[in-house]
Amino acid sequence: MFAEDDIERRRVEREAADRAYNDALTALDRAVPRLPDLPHQPVEYDESQLPLLNERWRIATADPAAGLTGWRRRVAMAIWRVAGPAFERQQAFNAALVDHLNRNVAAHRANRQSIEATIGAMRGELEKLETFHTTLVLYLQTITRFVDTKDRSEHIATLANLTNAGLAGVADEFRRRWESMVAREQRYVAAVDELRTSIASVQQTGLMLKRELERGLAAGAAPAASAGGAGAKPAAVPAAAPPRPPAPAIDSVNAYKYVAFENRFRGSEADIRARLLQYVELFDGADNVLDLGCGRGEFLALLRERGIRAHGLDINHEMMEACRAAGLEALEGDALAHLESLPDASLGGLIAVQVVEHFQPAYLTTFLDVAYHKLKPGAKIVLETLNPSCWFAFFEAYIRDITHAWPLHPETLKFLVVASGFQRVDLRWLSPYPSDAKLQHVELPADARTASLAAIAQAFNENVDKANAVMFSYLDYAVVAERM
Repeated sequence: MFAEDDIERRRVEREAADRAYNDALTALDRAVPRLPDLPHQPVEYDESQLPLLNERWRIATADPAAGLTGWRRRVAMAIWRVAGPAFERQQAFNAALVDHLNRNVAAHRANRQSIEATIGAMRGELEKLETFHTTLVLYLQTITRFVDTKDRSEHIATLANLTNAGLAGVADEFRRRWESMVAREQRYVAAVDELRTSIASVQQTGLMLKRELERGLAAGAAPAASAGGAGAKPAAVPAAAPPRPPAPAIDSVNAYKYVAFENRFRGSEADIRARLLQYVELFDGADNVLDLGCGRGEFLALLRERGIRAHGLDINHEMMEACRAAGLEALEGDALAHLESLPDASLGGLIAVQVVEHFQPAYLTTFLDVAYHKLKPGAKIVLETLNPSCWFAFFEAYIRDITHAWPLHPETLKFLVVASGFQRVDLRWLSPYPSDAKLQHVELPADARTASLAAIAQAFNENVDKANAVMFSYLDYAVVAERM
């Protein structure tokens, strides 16, 4: 490595070389010759009087007495002999002068053209020379940056070579720390899973104790009541068991009407199959799935096509006849009674599509408690229902069905599922209201956009969004959870 005094000496030398180079470059830039002020083009030769001179240079005629006769001619010729020589000399001078002017016009024209061409050529050459000097200065400035960049590249390469070994060591240390962090994260995830399992076990134990306590109270009520006889002191009578929640019922005689209602308002079998297809993968690998409120058996058919064993349950006799005609396993009866007849941890999954809104609150809470015990660990429960927080779904779909018992807000159903011991609860929004059928924004034409109208339009559009969020959101939702 370089010593500090050596580095300082090199830095001083570098700065001195930079200053000398910059001074030389500045001097060169100042020495660039500038284009001088060249003379203007020569004034054109004045030829305006030449035509008149060419016309009037002759002052004597060949016959001065032309047109005269007799004594008049003799007198004119006598006078011409005296004055004629003078006029002839003047005329000879005029002829020589006019000839000289005529011959010099061409020379003046040629000189002017030559001067113009010379000035133009000189200006062009001087401009080229100025451009060359300017380009030379720019080149020297560019070569400075090029040399600096080349030096930096060499320095970077040197530093890279010097630090490769160090970086390799840092990479190895980082890899070791990363592997340690991954191992700690895995232990944390395992601990969380164990904690989740423990909490689920505690919840299951609590529910089991609650169920056994209710059974004990119901069984002890009768012996306690018959233990007293005549003259005996009345014994304390334990509190009566809470009454069983009433099950939803459909008049079997008029069951066909509800089938027609389903066909009219819920959709065709093809539409229902397309909607239920999203749930099939949740039960991959499961066995003995229960479809509560299976209706015409669309979901049972989808599970059968996937090779998943399942059976359905519905209280509508006509629905069951439709399932049996399709070769599907389906039973007719009450949901809660059927669940209680099954062994604990015997179901590989449970789905109820558009069913729980038919349950009274007490029946629903009991149903969720019993369903928890009947599902195997790791089995999923899916509860799909109408979304009453969407006004259109509530007023258009929920109240239209007279068999609906209680609207279930999404947060309410999710809470009840969690309170019954289920975990990994997921709330899924389904059936979005068509965008083109919602309240629409107002768009101002370009020629009518002013600050005040734009503010009004913005406030109106914000209120439209708020109204759409409440009135036209999602028509259905589903709670998907897992029994741990």
